Amino acid sequence: MVIAAADYLEDDLLLAGAELTWLAGAHGDDKGPNICHGTAGNGYAFLKTFQRTGDELWLERARRFAMHALEQVERMTSRYSLFTGGIGVAIYAADCIEARTQYPIMEYV
Repeated sequence: MVIAAADYLEDDLLLAGAELTWLAGAHGDDKGPNICHGTAGNGYAFLKTFQRTGDELWLERARRFAMHALEQVERMTSRYSLFTGGIGVAIYAADCIEARTQYPIMEYV
């Protein structure tokens, strides 16, 4: 929800949603690393929050989730899907390096 509503949420709601995501932590291997509903997908909330606030804390948190997600990919059996595999995680990791906040396919620059 943070990703989809980041452009119009009031600041306190955006920060609360991002903080809740951080406190919940990265997903385990049962959900996986993917951008659809896994660690990398939740990490985009931090990128969106960084975009809105300019606070480097959120970029650092996004990058931490990226490292966790990349480690999860190593344990996956099926890695070749944008939304549920390692390809999406690789895009997310690259977005963290470049501080790019557009969610793949859904947003265009």
